[in-house]
Amino acid sequence: MELNSWLQSIASRRWPILPDTLADLRQACARNSDLINFTDLANLILSDPFLMFDLIRVIGGSRALQRNECMPSIEQSMLLVGLEPILTRFSRLTPLEPVAGRLHPAVIEDIGMWLAHGRVAAAIIKDWLSLAGEHKFEDSYIGALIYNLPACFYLLYSNRTSERPLLQEVAETFSTDYPKLLEQFIWTIPLPMGLLNVLSTSSGNHTRKQLLRLAVATANGLAQGTWRPQWQVGIDAAARLIGVSPDEAYEAVHYAVLHVAKHPRHKAYSYPARELLMLPGVLHQPEMQPIAPLDAAGQFETALRDTLRLMAGELKFRRVCYLRYDVDSHCLKLRYQVGLDEGHPLRSNAVNLEPGSFFSQMTSKEQSFHAPAHARPQLLAKYCDPFFTMMPGGEFAVMTLFAEHQLQGVFYADNGEDGGAIGEDVYRRFKELVMRLSHRN
Repeated sequence: MELNSWLQSIASRRWPILPDTLADLRQACARNSDLINFTDLANLILSDPFLMFDLIRVIGGSRALQRNECMPSIEQSMLLVGLEPILTRFSRLTPLEPVAGRLHPAVIEDIGMWLAHGRVAAAIIKDWLSLAGEHKFEDSYIGALIYNLPACFYLLYSNRTSERPLLQEVAETFSTDYPKLLEQFIWTIPLPMGLLNVLSTSSGNHTRKQLLRLAVATANGLAQGTWRPQWQVGIDAAARLIGVSPDEAYEAVHYAVLHVAKHPRHKAYSYPARELLMLPGVLHQPEMQPIAPLDAAGQFETALRDTLRLMAGELKFRRVCYLRYDVDSHCLKLRYQVGLDEGHPLRSNAVNLEPGSFFSQMTSKEQSFHAPAHARPQLLAKYCDPFFTMMPGGEFAVMTLFAEHQLQGVFYADNGEDGGAIGEDVYRRFKELVMRLSHRN
């Protein structure tokens, strides 16, 4: 797996959040906008790193933030975006739930545990900075929540639990140090550049960066046992940087673990508290059956479905179809769709590729076509293709999908029979999504 392509695929789609968070979020957003408390909503966003990620990626491309290299607080981020756009955006979120053959419950449990460790790290760095007399902690707090996210996405993609230390496995998979991977993650999404002030490996406020790394290592290291000398050394190092006793530095860890356990978004939010109470000895982790990853064909089918959801969700197409090429019958058959009625004729009728037909011309090579509204009747008159009778409407976009010079199928998208316009940016994004699939296959 190539790192940049993987990060681009993360950036190209929206991601689910924890089910308990989504339930509380829907309840909070259902109120009249005048009754929504920004502080309460901000605390809810911070309780689930996936939800926080969904918000701050909206402002990540801001030129002003990139120039100033600042990391606004969550309340400031909401003010920058505006309440109504936020409510609209959050209304389209989905829950992180098991999916047969695609996402195993054990993987979701692992993800919940890593999100919990991020929450613990955030609470630790907040208290450590306060003990050091620094009361501006937003960038470090959000940085701690972000730190484990690439590893969580890795679990989502691989659909298996890690048999080795997860961050190490992620780094080895992409042949880079995890901190370097994290920097590229911030650049690619993009997230606010202010996060690099506390997460980058370059020079800067060395003390804050070092404290954040120690907070993350302390939280993530809970699972290996707090009696280990390496774990205790991290607490001692933080205490020296802050200028307090090791007991005071440890008290912040104790408070952080209890705070996360008392405010859970997932049952795994209680795991750090269990880990803190583990007695010295050999760790006995429950045996877990290996989760077979999807084969190449399964991964491609999953990518096809995800692409359709992106076209319908982010690009706002009212109808999207993937027509798979059937070699034996030399025709296109509907494989996946969004927006077609139950009795739509395309569900039961193939699209023939007879010589001289529109789709025969389209599928002759890798190409795309953006037809304005007035072109459809002209195409029908020229090609007499039954497809245009089955799919009445106006403006549409179509693109072929090839793999190793072999036709796989065709993507078709439009805005229904009303035939709403397709902007150039939307058409460009449509082509990018299909091209990404062709590179993946």
